[in-house]
Amino acid sequence: MKLTLALIFAALISMNMHNPGTTDKQKPSDQGRKVLFSFGIIADVQYCNCEPEGTRYYRLSTGKLREAMNSFITDSVNFVVNLGDLIDRDYESYKPVMDILDSSGLKIYHLTGNHDYSVDSRNKKHLPLPQPSKEGYYSFVMDHFRFIALNGNELSTYASVNKSRIKQAEEYISLLRDSGSMNAFDWNGGVSNRQLEWLKDQLDDAIVKNEKVFILCHFPIFPVGVHNLLNYRDVLTILGNYHNIIASFSGHNHSGSYGNFNMIHFVTIKGMVETENTGSFARVDVYGNKIWITGSGREKSQILAY
Repeated sequence: MKLTLALIFAALISMNMHNPGTTDKQKPSDQGRKVLFSFGIIADVQYCNCEPEGTRYYRLSTGKLREAMNSFITDSVNFVVNLGDLIDRDYESYKPVMDILDSSGLKIYHLTGNHDYSVDSRNKKHLPLPQPSKEGYYSFVMDHFRFIALNGNELSTYASVNKSRIKQAEEYISLLRDSGSMNAFDWNGGVSNRQLEWLKDQLDDAIVKNEKVFILCHFPIFPVGVHNLLNYRDVLTILGNYHNIIASFSGHNHSGSYGNFNMIHFVTIKGMVETENTGSFARVDVYGNKIWITGSGREKSQILAY
């Protein structure tokens, strides 16, 4: 009897060792399914050759970025998503960080954030962040998964030098402020009506082609907070009509966040510029029934089913 109990106890221990939960830094088990592809995510690097301000250590961002890219190279990710705010200010800040990204040899999809436009007005139309479209919003497909990158700077006071567009953004923010919206700040941006129509077209096309969808935007769309896209309600209304959207990834809110709306996972990646010694980035492994986010530094790991 004692021997039998000992064997049962040993078997239980063995089963537990081979059935990990969803705690940070654990290697994922594919549960009979292989990883379809993987991608890396960085957000709010905000490099500049500047003294620290509060919890932001601008000069140290190059070291953290290099760590992230080396990790992505080691993990052989298929591509990397930069969620915006690669610099904090000054056009000269781009060269050190772009050198690191370019030397990695990895395919990188860039989104722009509000700080990316903190440059001289003559340079705002010529940011060294290559994108597939001049509008700043675009999509691409990987293994029957469509990635839709939104340009959350279209409706803003900082991205354009066109006075009428700036005035339009100021008036919109004023209306939001009058209605009590908590995100009515000029360091947030929004999307145009034309882009909203484009988004619907992209989602419709993804349905026809039986594609799952990821949404990318510098500004969080959900949960509601002070960092949200100015017209996040309009985007949520559209997204709520579709059943093929897996997740939305954003930056801008350096503390990070998570929310779920209409069975869509909304993940805000923590800002890399924060803290003196700890970076923040993630690798996302896409399976046939879940995504496994492996966080590094301040970014947490989590498994999100779909």
